[in-house]
Amino acid sequence: MKQTPFWVEEYPRPQNLTSDLPGESDVLIVGSGLTGLSAALRLARGGRSVLVVDSGEIASGASSVNGGMVSPDIKAGIKLIFDRHGPELGREMWRATVRSVDIVSDLAATESIDAMIVRGGMAALGIGEAAQRKFEESVAWYREHVGVDWEVLGPSRVGGVVGDSRFTTALFEPEGMGIQPARFVFGIAERAAGAGARLVANCEVLSFDRDGSGFRVVTSAGTVRTGDVVLATNGYTTTRPSPELARRVVPVGSYIIVTEPIGDRAAAVFPGGAMTYTKKRLLNYMRRTPDERILIGGRRNLHTGLDLERSAAALYSQLIGYFPQLEGVPVSHVWGGKLAVPFDLVPHMGQVDGAWYALGYAGHGVGLSTLMGHELGGILLGEEPPSVFTKVPHPTRFFYRGNPWFLTPASLLYRALDGLNR
Repeated sequence: MKQTPFWVEEYPRPQNLTSDLPGESDVLIVGSGLTGLSAALRLARGGRSVLVVDSGEIASGASSVNGGMVSPDIKAGIKLIFDRHGPELGREMWRATVRSVDIVSDLAATESIDAMIVRGGMAALGIGEAAQRKFEESVAWYREHVGVDWEVLGPSRVGGVVGDSRFTTALFEPEGMGIQPARFVFGIAERAAGAGARLVANCEVLSFDRDGSGFRVVTSAGTVRTGDVVLATNGYTTTRPSPELARRVVPVGSYIIVTEPIGDRAAAVFPGGAMTYTKKRLLNYMRRTPDERILIGGRRNLHTGLDLERSAAALYSQLIGYFPQLEGVPVSHVWGGKLAVPFDLVPHMGQVDGAWYALGYAGHGVGLSTLMGHELGGILLGEEPPSVFTKVPHPTRFFYRGNPWFLTPASLLYRALDGLNR
């Protein structure tokens, strides 16, 4: 079993993407995931000199190693926005999340990126009558307020989404789709570099300060003067270079295994190619890959940096619990990554210490990071109105300074609530 991301092995990072650190730029972007690269692509195409720096390799974080699943909505559920901020803002944010799905497929098409898109929908999976009732209530609300074409599949129909398993019901969202995430983000990186953006790897940003009308940015490779700074670090946000931004998101670990290719058996598990997930706090997400493997992701607890062998064993046990017929199927790869969870479970865009930022996707990052990076690039070019994600206050907690000491008790609580189906 390899402790490396399957997606990146299947499609390695392109060569000759990076350059040396220049002394100045119009815009300096910290972080080379989908947020930063989407912003860089739009800004470079708009005529700005763009510098993207990353403390690691280009696109080495969650953007290239996630489950490759894209669907509308936010982690908190758009109903929370309706309840707290009213239907007008709620509908505006919902439309943005729908656009986040479209922009992935549109960019892949217009930029000629073979992202291996699978249009099989997205399905939340459940067990028992209580789960089906919750799905029916959710679908009824979404149909009434945002006009979705979702449906609940009961015991007689759930087999069209997930075969020969414990699951008895599913909430099916036809808009959902799957991609090969490394192909997509590396493709955006190549297009951004081709448009003139300079990508610098292994370059940590240590600090930034106002310098006249722009900023002086100190990095581990030297100092840069720039007009605007964009912080696009999401789950890899730390107290450096912005302690204030680190107070606004909690980094959470997520882990994935994939099996060896299993041929027709994979189609028997996920017949229609839907992306799937369980409705739990410590959820699992599962899919069939284009080469007929089964992927399952999730976590034993919320911490980053968990032991990969133990995580693989836990995920395999969960997989066999859902699909006993896969007992004995070998696992080929295990890996982990980080996502960013805001305290309100809502993505945010705004400014901190004069720098722009966009982050907090909480598991919905493929679409939302692409959209919000693209929007942020448009805002800096003067081509976009304020994003809906700038209109919701971004909370923190008085006790939080960027060190999530509370993840262990939160994990125990979530595991207990999941066990009680609460």
